[in-house]
Amino acid sequence: MRQSLRLLNLEVSPLQGSRSLYVCSICRQDVRPRPVVVRQFLRNASNATPLTERVRRKIWGTDNPPGLKDPYGGEGVLERKWKKQPGQPAEEPARESAEALESQSEDVLPDTYEAATTWEGLPRVGHLGKWSDLPPTEADVFNPFMLKKKLTKEGHLHLAAHQAAVELCLMHALKKPLTKICDVVEHEKPVFKLIWKCKIEPNAESQWGQSLVYPDDEAKDVLAYIFEQIGGGAHTTAAPAEEEVQEDAETEQYEETVEDSMSQAPAPPFFGYRSVQDKGFLSLSLNDPETKFAFLKRLAQLSGHYFPDPVIHSISSVKQAVEYLEGVVNPKPTKLADQLANNPELQHLPNVKLFTKRQTALHKDEELGRKKIIESELRARGLFE
Repeated sequence: MRQSLRLLNLEVSPLQGSRSLYVCSICRQDVRPRPVVVRQFLRNASNATPLTERVRRKIWGTDNPPGLKDPYGGEGVLERKWKKQPGQPAEEPARESAEALESQSEDVLPDTYEAATTWEGLPRVGHLGKWSDLPPTEADVFNPFMLKKKLTKEGHLHLAAHQAAVELCLMHALKKPLTKICDVVEHEKPVFKLIWKCKIEPNAESQWGQSLVYPDDEAKDVLAYIFEQIGGGAHTTAAPAEEEVQEDAETEQYEETVEDSMSQAPAPPFFGYRSVQDKGFLSLSLNDPETKFAFLKRLAQLSGHYFPDPVIHSISSVKQAVEYLEGVVNPKPTKLADQLANNPELQHLPNVKLFTKRQTALHKDEELGRKKIIESELRARGLFE
């Protein structure tokens, strides 16, 4: 007997009846009697009453339950298909529905209807007229909040931080809303020069309110008058005009050079100033949430650099904010060897040597002065060219 025939058993189990003719010798061990419920369903499969109707009768406890006879959909797909006549094609309903749609479309569409081949002449969606031909309005103008070009020089970052600190000190002193200073994108050159001349000496009692040191009384009056206009509620007291603010000879000379080259190149940031006079503003504290938010918002506007939320949470002073911007402009090297080699604390240790490349025996011989002796001996033996 062949191997394939040995796997089949012609003896049928009495539990399976005549439903199986051949049973595998392996599957025969796993055969179990069918549940009573399944055999009952199979026995009652020829009954005309559907299963759902029998369940309804059992729930209501009567052979005539209220409601529809078959509330679950009626006849199935197979039952409807069996009731069809054998000579009727299956595509007739689809053809009849297509003809009905064509007749409806013919009734709706006028006789002069022509299908469009281009967009010309079609009605516009979203506007009654040609909105592209209308002149632009004030709402169509977009003014970015931050600078289009980010600051990259360390001196410019210090100038931006110093300007933001002086402006917030003035807003604190005048008791004005701190964030309203962001409405002024850029000051005029005489005003910026007065801000540049101001110094900050932090006070332990009130760091932002009384820490600003003005160059003179006239500059104090001018700045107070100008910043009173920010945020509304300006006083009507007279103030000296901006034309009376005299400029230094160096600034006037710079103005002339800028006017000559204005048509050739854009004006540099901060009107050509390269750094601040005093760095006392770095010690200002940012523990107050309102002051911290206003300062970082103004600094981001002036510098063009965005402060992420985790960084904002960790910043507690102006110095830390400036250090973060310096790290963004000049990022640290990604390699650990370069970071350790640039660490000044490790460079002065006598028992530590740092190399950015892998060191071999050849480097050690060269460091100890044995490289020339080894090369000369190899040449004498004809082993080195």
